[in-house]
Amino acid sequence: MSDYKILIALENTLESEKIQEILSPRDYSTTIFNWENTSNNKKSLFNDLKDIDLILTDSKFKYDKNFFTLIFDLMKKKVLSLILITTTEEHSFKGEFDLKEDIISLKKPFNSRELILTLELALHKKKMENALHDSEDKYRLLVENADDPIAIINYEGEFILVNSSAARFFGCDKEDFLGKTMWELFPKEYADPQMKNIRKVIETGQGTIIESKTMIRGNEYYFSTNIQPMPVKNGETGMVQLIARDITPMKVFENALKKSEEKFREVFNKANDGISLHHVDENGYPGNFVEVNDVVCERLGYTREELLKMGPIDIINSETKALMPEILEQLKSSGRATFEAIQVSRDGELITTEISNHLFTLQGKKMIMAVSRDISQRKKTEDQLLRILAGIENTTDAIGISMPDGSHFYHNQSFNELFGYSVEELNVPLGPVKLFKDPELGLHIFQTIMAGNDWSGELEMVDKSGRVFPAYIRANSIKNEKGKVIGLIGVLNDITERKRVEYALKVSEEKFRTLAQTAVDAIVIIDREEKIIFCNKSLERIFDYREEEILGEYLDTLIPKRYVEDFQFKLDYFHEQNLEKGNVFESFGMRKDRSEFPLEMSLNTWTSEGETYTTFIIRDITQRKLNEFKLKMREDIFQLMSQNIDEVFWIIDPLTGQILYMSPSYQKIWGQTIENLYQNPRSWIESMHPQDKDNFISYIFGKNGSTDREGIKCRVLRSDGNEKLIKVRAFPVINENKEIYRRIGIATDISKSKD
Repeated sequence: MSDYKILIALENTLESEKIQEILSPRDYSTTIFNWENTSNNKKSLFNDLKDIDLILTDSKFKYDKNFFTLIFDLMKKKVLSLILITTTEEHSFKGEFDLKEDIISLKKPFNSRELILTLELALHKKKMENALHDSEDKYRLLVENADDPIAIINYEGEFILVNSSAARFFGCDKEDFLGKTMWELFPKEYADPQMKNIRKVIETGQGTIIESKTMIRGNEYYFSTNIQPMPVKNGETGMVQLIARDITPMKVFENALKKSEEKFREVFNKANDGISLHHVDENGYPGNFVEVNDVVCERLGYTREELLKMGPIDIINSETKALMPEILEQLKSSGRATFEAIQVSRDGELITTEISNHLFTLQGKKMIMAVSRDISQRKKTEDQLLRILAGIENTTDAIGISMPDGSHFYHNQSFNELFGYSVEELNVPLGPVKLFKDPELGLHIFQTIMAGNDWSGELEMVDKSGRVFPAYIRANSIKNEKGKVIGLIGVLNDITERKRVEYALKVSEEKFRTLAQTAVDAIVIIDREEKIIFCNKSLERIFDYREEEILGEYLDTLIPKRYVEDFQFKLDYFHEQNLEKGNVFESFGMRKDRSEFPLEMSLNTWTSEGETYTTFIIRDITQRKLNEFKLKMREDIFQLMSQNIDEVFWIIDPLTGQILYMSPSYQKIWGQTIENLYQNPRSWIESMHPQDKDNFISYIFGKNGSTDREGIKCRVLRSDGNEKLIKVRAFPVINENKEIYRRIGIATDISKSKD
């Protein structure tokens, strides 16, 4: 601990605390003066200041009368030193007091070195002044024994006094300096700037500390020189006192440190990875960045200055923040942690990074160095590989991969299920050759792809149990970007089922052709362009075209021109409405001799190997149309008869009792419309007289053997209150199987005959 006691009496408390922090490592006893608690009692204030050796103050002190007066009383007694910190505007207090030559000024801004050197000068000066106060000899003894070179120089640059340390440093006697000027001892390029500083101190009365380089005896030296004005007697030329401290070793170290820092900065910024340093707060959480390299700035889109105001928490997403407690716990326990994090750039881009953190202590403070690598592309590649691997593992194709020498090292689940071998069982050079029923063919395939070529085809394979099965294989070599074979891959499909289907299809096709050629109806198949690609022999019988004449022709070759549009409309309607298979419609056909005939078509559209086809079954319905015409003629004649006779005529289904037909004369006898009868089929029976109803029912349906051709008589009770007496005759209709499939009845109004 130093014996000197220093009072820091600045207007700004923060500046006082900063100076106290600078002086603390040098063990000075420092006290910060509290202006607010300044006592009005001069004696009490004297007690506060009497043990102080040096005061660091600014313009604030001159506004406190007691403090101002006491300081200068103490200075007059040579027991107190004063360092006045000034600005450019406050560099002196000329006229305000007569001891300004005893004040050491320290001009803002100043660095720590200037403060320390000024402080040491002030204390040294105090020490010298105290010594001089006791004895001039003691003062000279003190100067002579000072470790630093000390000299007094006047305005003309003439050396007035030098101490022994200065003489020893320059390798000469003290007398060799006296009477000589700065230019006689130093090169002009060093003497000129030094004299400029000396004259400025003499002219302004303000001391200064400078660092300079000079040549002494052919060697380059660096000095930190404290230049202070000397008291001037009346008529004497102004002088300064120089205390020069050799800082050459420190400068050499600083230069080496600077070069090292520049080299570090170059390596730091040119690293491929992002590197950052940040504090750790008292709770163990990351603080702000202390340093970041160019990679971090470029990746995140921030400037270095912006990032130094931020911390790691500010550049990660919420998911990564949730992981921080676990990461910090790992750092606390092992000092290191590597993890993946999602960083967020200035523009909101999410960047996947891998971060390696290292916890260490620097100047007594915990810090973390983070090395971050952008793995976004790697993650995309990994995800892509995982998707590919998932696809390989879930495909039904058997996939096996071998080294360039044919040693098996991977296969998927389908391969394992197909052959039953493990990877280890096939992991020898050309081990998979045992899977081929023909080993020579297997060896040939491996030699082909090992040479960088491909092979594909159908062959027979053997599984572990000895089962032989047909397979289709695609074998290829895997090459790197230089074309070198780095692996072999084979993709196999068990085509046992396909072979079975092909055989079944072949048999089915043969059956189809046999059936088609023996079918009575014409069968035609067209493709997507409506060209005929197949026809059976019946087509020639119906249309007179031979197979070779019609194949390749459009389907409308078989349709009369005037019906083509109608035919195409029906065909398009079938496709657009997605009607059920076997849909039937009628149209007209045209034979080779251009004659036309009615036909009936059923069609079915189907798909095979990506191609769409339509099958038509065509039937000549000329005879059916003639029969329908004849039947229509009969029906017309029957309808004409039924509409022009008074008898009621009906047809009934004997099994269901359903009325299939009732003639218009029904309304004349029953007094009800036929529409009402169809809505209420039992209404005509309910209209019968209760005494006649059962007999009527038995007779018209032929129950109980009622087949009396003479008929029966019944009474009809009409809705208008009238009663009709009718004679009913009923007859069965027999089909070709000798079965009664219809009952016909006739009712005649005989009411007038009764009258």
